[in-house]
Amino acid sequence: MGAVELPSSESQEPTLAKNTLYSAISSASNSLLIILVIIAARVLGDTAFGYFSFALAVASIFEILTDFGLNTLITRNLARNRKLVSWYLPNILGWKLLLSGLAVTLLTVSVSTVHQPAEARITTYIFGGAIVLRSYKNTLYAFFQAYERFDLLLLTTYTERVLVLVGCAAVLFATRSLIGLAVTFVFVRVPDLLFAYYLFHRKIARVRIGFDVRNAALVHRVAIPLGAYSAVLMIYSYVGTLAVALLRSPEEVGWYNAGYKVYEGLTMLPYVMGAVLLPRLSRLFNSDRDQYKLISLRVLTHLILISIPVAISVGALAPSIILLIYGRDYTPAIRVLMILAGAAMLMFLNWTLNTILISGNKEKLVLKISGSALIVCIVTSSILISTAGITGAAYSVLFTELYMLVLLVVFTSKTLFSLRVHTAVWRAMLACGIAAGMLGLRDWKSPIVFVFLFLPLYSLSLLGLTLINPEERSLIGKALASRCSLPR
Repeated sequence: MGAVELPSSESQEPTLAKNTLYSAISSASNSLLIILVIIAARVLGDTAFGYFSFALAVASIFEILTDFGLNTLITRNLARNRKLVSWYLPNILGWKLLLSGLAVTLLTVSVSTVHQPAEARITTYIFGGAIVLRSYKNTLYAFFQAYERFDLLLLTTYTERVLVLVGCAAVLFATRSLIGLAVTFVFVRVPDLLFAYYLFHRKIARVRIGFDVRNAALVHRVAIPLGAYSAVLMIYSYVGTLAVALLRSPEEVGWYNAGYKVYEGLTMLPYVMGAVLLPRLSRLFNSDRDQYKLISLRVLTHLILISIPVAISVGALAPSIILLIYGRDYTPAIRVLMILAGAAMLMFLNWTLNTILISGNKEKLVLKISGSALIVCIVTSSILISTAGITGAAYSVLFTELYMLVLLVVFTSKTLFSLRVHTAVWRAMLACGIAAGMLGLRDWKSPIVFVFLFLPLYSLSLLGLTLINPEERSLIGKALASRCSLPR
């Protein structure tokens, strides 16, 4: 039984809005993992939670070796030609056996040489089993994404997250053991993986594992720039945690990671947009460049209008978020989150620009930009953490995101299309200024009340600025006229 092709009719093609909705609901499942992190932080205590954060960071970095660009290549190429599924699936599944063995071996050797307590090292070894299972699950995600079957992705994502949350939380409350948490984290992924492959077998294509090593290795060589970019991105995500672990105390690792996990939660929106955009833009890049440019610019404009008030709101609510989620023992994380809120505004655009460039076959350019940003992050982290502790790590992220945004804007304009998004930037900033002016400069004792009033005032200000723009007012008028006109 071969691949089940989606209908070619445009009317039956899943819409971006529908895909975005499914992808957003899938990404919302990250809240279940956040709940697990909160439970772990409270039950284990700050020292053991620091060990947990270290182990998870190291395992996540080595997980890159089990994929190294294959998943992104699958999504992009199958979106353009779905008949390739019968060749890609068996060869990549077989090739991943070799990659997984390499990743686990290197993880074990590397962690054995690190000066960390035995509990931290054992936890990291156990997480090595989880990265193998996650690698095979993520490969399925790439196929679902290429076929734009975000409904299946939604189902398998929640299956995994519920199993992980329920199983790990039960073990934590029963044993209060970090090792028990790690073992359960691996064990519950087995039935989840079997269920995911059952769905793939029924809905997409027959599951087979092949061992055409030469051809699979050839595909992997094509994917190397994408894999290197993923590796750089993963390392970049954990530079702060690892640097704090090496230069400061385990308690500070827990404090920094508490704020950073909230920041990671903010990546949900650009991640959702990236997951939806990659297959659609990849296909349009070959078939309709005008539509490719139009969709890209619309998404970037919307993200600008959303990211600025989100950053302001998270910064204002940082004390309430940290104290509510983690408790007073994690008070130092408040300042970290306030700084990272500003970085999130830049990260929204960076993530989406990377997706646009990859869909346009510019992965080598993306790799160069992200590689230089990683160097900037490592250097600034080393300097700032030594002098300012965990707030220095947060400032390093903020500076690196700004550096990356400048490069991405310049090179996207040079290689793909001109980025004329300045109108959205000034409009969002002006709307924020109007909303803040309406609320006054008084010292709001309740940040929740401030945000509750600020967001609707910002929306109204933004709407007013849109209506006074002649070009956009004309477009809105034409759209309303076309909808209200009666057929002859």
